[in-house]
Formats: sequence, C-alpha cells, structure tokens
Amino acid sequence: MQPRKSAASFLKNPTLNSRLFKLLFVTVNVAFILLAILAFQPRLQAQTNEDLAEQFAPVLHFTSGEKFYPTSVDYLISSSSLKQRSSDGDPTLIDPSPTPENLGTYTGDNLFLDNNFGTFESIADDYSSIAESIGYFAYVHVVNNGDTIVIQYWLFYVFNNGPLNDHQGDIEVVQVFLDSAGNPLTILLSQHGAGQNAAWGDVEKAEEHPVVYVAEGSHANYFRPYQGKIGIENDVVGSDGKTITPGELFLEFLGEQGNHPASQSWLDFPGRWGYWGTDEEAALGQAGPYGPVFNQNGVRWSEPLNYLASTVTVDGTYFLLAWFTAYFLLLFIIYIVARGSWKGWHIFKLHRRGGLLLKKFVKGRGAMGLMVGIAAIVLTVVALFLPWYTITASSEFGPLAETNGAPLMTMDGIHGVNVNMFLSAEGSDSTSGYANLFSTQLPFAIFLGAGIVLLVLDIIGVKSGKSLGRKFWYGIIDVLLPVILIIVFVTQLPAFLPYAYGLFPGQGIPVQIEDVARSIAASPVAGTTNTDFPMVGATTVSWGLGIGAYLLIVVAILRFVAGLMMRAVPDLQKANAAQPPLDYVPPPPPPP
Repeated sequence: MQPRKSAASFLKNPTLNSRLFKLLFVTVNVAFILLAILAFQPRLQAQTNEDLAEQFAPVLHFTSGEKFYPTSVDYLISSSSLKQRSSDGDPTLIDPSPTPENLGTYTGDNLFLDNNFGTFESIADDYSSIAESIGYFAYVHVVNNGDTIVIQYWLFYVFNNGPLNDHQGDIEVVQVFLDSAGNPLTILLSQHGAGQNAAWGDVEKAEEHPVVYVAEGSHANYFRPYQGKIGIENDVVGSDGKTITPGELFLEFLGEQGNHPASQSWLDFPGRWGYWGTDEEAALGQAGPYGPVFNQNGVRWSEPLNYLASTVTVDGTYFLLAWFTAYFLLLFIIYIVARGSWKGWHIFKLHRRGGLLLKKFVKGRGAMGLMVGIAAIVLTVVALFLPWYTITASSEFGPLAETNGAPLMTMDGIHGVNVNMFLSAEGSDSTSGYANLFSTQLPFAIFLGAGIVLLVLDIIGVKSGKSLGRKFWYGIIDVLLPVILIIVFVTQLPAFLPYAYGLFPGQGIPVQIEDVARSIAASPVAGTTNTDFPMVGATTVSWGLGIGAYLLIVVAILRFVAGLMMRAVPDLQKANAAQPPLDYVPPPPPPP
C-alpha cells in the first residue's frame, strides 16, 4: 500500500504547483473583469437617450409675475380649434376638436390652432385653474450625428405675453450639446427667434442640471437672473417666482417626422400653434409659432449645429457686462446720493459757521449769472418730457394709415429709445411672431436729473464765482451728450438692422427698410423719403430731431453764458474770510 502524501508534498509538486498558479491567475482576472463590468455598467446605462435626458434636464426659474408654464401638447390641442387662415381675417373652421392623434393628418396651407377661450384673460384663467393638475412637460428630441449628441428639451406655453408682443402659443427650446462619450460641452437657450449659447463651464448648475431663467411672458431663456437688458433682449428675468425642478418635469420622448407613435401625430402638423389672423396682425407679432419640426424652417429640430452657429456665444465677460447693465442705475443712484450727501454736509457746515455766500451772489454781480443758470435748469426739466427724436411713417392703408404718421422710433428723456419695425418682407413671416425689435430704456432723465440736483447744491454752497462757473461749463457735456448719442445712433442705423432681423430666422432685410435706413443715416438731423412697402402700399417716412433736443442745445448755450458771467464775479470767499463770522463776539477791552 502506497503511503499517504502530505499537503506539503503536493505543493512541492512542480506540475501541480503550476496548475494551481494558472487557476489562481485566471480566477483573479475573471474577478477583476466582473468588477470592471459592474463598475462600468452605470456609465453604459447613462449613455442611453433616456438617462442622458434625465441627467441634464434643466432647472427652470420663473418670475413672480409669470402666468404660464411649460404645459402638455394634449392640453394645447384640446383647448383649440383647427382653422385655415384667410388674409382678410375671416378664417375657415377645419376641425372643431382636433386631437394629438389626428392633427398631423392635416397638411394643407395656412393652418393654425385657435384657442377656444379667445381673449388673453380667459385663456389665462382656464390655464391657471388646471395648471397644477396637468403638470409641467418637456418634450425631448435627441439628435446624434456620431461626434455630437444633442438633447433638445422643447417647452410649450399657452400664450406669449412678453413686453414686446402678444400671441397665442409659445414654443421654446433648451439644447444640451454632448460629445460622443456623453460629456456636456455647450448649452444653447432659445430667445425669441434667436438664442444664446455658453460653454458648460460658464453655466450655472444644480448638480449636473443646467439652471435656466425664463423671461416673464416671452419665455425667452437666459443663463443668469440679471440678463435681459442688453440690446434687443428687453426681457424681465428673475428667480423670485416658481421653480420647476427636473423631478417635476414630465419628459416625453419624441420620434421623427413621419416615424413616431400614433399619439405624436401632431409632430407632422405644418401649421401654427396659435391664432394667425390678417397680414397686418401677423406683421404686428400676433401670430403663433410653428411646431418643433417646422420651427425656423426645421433648423432648430434637425440641424442643431447650424442653429448653434447662428446664435450668440456668451461667457464670463458678457455676464459681467449684463450684471453691470442690470444694476447700473442702482449703482449710479448710490453714487449720486453719496456725492449729494457729501455736498449737503459741507453746506451744513458752512451754514453753521455763517459762511454761505449765496445771498451775496444774489445781491451782487453774480445775480445775472445765477438767473441764467436757473433758466438753464428749468429748460432742462422741460426738455425731459418733450420728444428728442422721432421717425414716423404714413401709408395708404394698414397700421401706418394715420394722418400724422405712425411712430416707428421715438426718443425722449423719460422713455428712452423705443423702436417698432412692424413691416415684414413680402411673402414671408416671422416664425416666432416677434415684431417689436427692441425698446431700450436709457435713463436720460436720471442722468440729467442728477446733474440738476448736484448743480443746485453747488449753487447753494457756492464758494467762488470761478468755481461755480466751471460747474456750469462741466454740465454742458451732460446736456449735449444725449443729442450726440442720438446723432451717432441714427447714423449707424443701417449697421443695426442685421442684428434686429436676426430675430426673424430665414427672413432677409427688406430692401425698402435698407433704403429708408440709409436715407435716415445720410441726413440724421431731419428728412423725408417715399417708398412702397408690402401690405401698406406707398409710404412716406419722416424723421428729425424733436423740440426736446433743440431745447437741450439751448440749455448748453445758456450754461456756457452763465459760466462766463459767474467767472467775472469777484471772489467773495476771500472777502468773507476777512470778515468775522456772524456770531462773532469781540473780546472785552483789557483793564486799564
């Protein structure tokens, strides 16, 4: 009988030892592979469209005055009738009760959904009564070209009641651009017919969710709560209202045109999602937008990289400028209050010491200079309320058919600059319903008013004629600056047109508009020109400086004269210093 081998003898067997080593090696490697697969599994799952959409769904901040939030397509369609537009304003009813399942079967021309509640108030009341029960929706469309993955979040609103125009229906989109591995690169936010994009590093985020600030009424999307005040934005933006988190957004994934579930037939609908109306109403921005597939001729939907290239890139420098623009008026007021308080303190100290010289100026040779200066102040106040510049147009018919002409652009000290270019190119329409190009509130009244207050304080605390004369002269720049800026702005009007018409995707600048802009720029002080516009016919356009601007020029002349007169006044400060103060009590004579 063979003796039993010990365990040690087995381990000393070279053949057996090699087999055990190979088995251990294979076991360890398999374990590592299994662990790697388990560790990598979440990343593989995160690459699916559904998980990417959930991962980067936006946080939406609204203002306290917002009435509408991203709602369901079902609610929009069920609240509307399907009609066919007539340019004379008498549409034909096609279907009184369209559904998401049959809307796409209507493919005729000039179709639109008309909200059954009619007026803005009724539409708002109905939506507010059921908004919470409906919930909040984002319709997700994914475009993957191999190198780039684009997650589109389409947001539908019942009404656009922004500061620039009103129309039924509003469709906006947030687009997240990822590389092929699913890493975020860029965020693109729609704004009216245009948009802004920012690198992922410049975007506010809640974990991995981009934070979006939705403008009140217009639902244009912004990256910061203080945006909306630069150039043609003109939106009310903030975060003092409702916040819709990604967990509160119902994400519904969309198919493609002609290749989608039956419930998404509405994707094929080529008409507008809101009342269309007459040509005049459409030109005035009262037409609803086209659906996602047809929005901006399909560029936003199927060509997101081309859409991205057409938008403005913003970064930290831009956000700093936007912040300064948003808070400039507040900063300016703080500066004026601080400077005015400093001047007031010095006046108080002079008064306590009996050193105010205003009475002596009034009684002496400075009286005439002060009267001229005060007249300049009064005329400045009057000029604030009068037109500084106007551009009007009068046409044969349509919205411009007014006896004295309809205002296209006005400038004054109270309202700043208001521009309304409501003429569209022949045979074309804005796909966003956006008509009023911009309304820039430049606080001219604040600037001039602050200058007046500081000048009054300088007059009260006057120390010498020469110093006060210099103050009158310095103010000449303040009153002439608005006139200079107006002339510069008007001469550059043709250069601003491309930016303005960037809000109208696919629509070129009408040649008539270009001709009028060049005529105005060539003769900015005053002029008249005649041209023919679509829809309104023969049109006379007139422009020129208003009476308010001419008054400012008169004010500048008066301030110059007042400065000359004040500088001729003898220096009363030295004479006043040689005299004892009013409360001076001479010491008693020395004892004999």
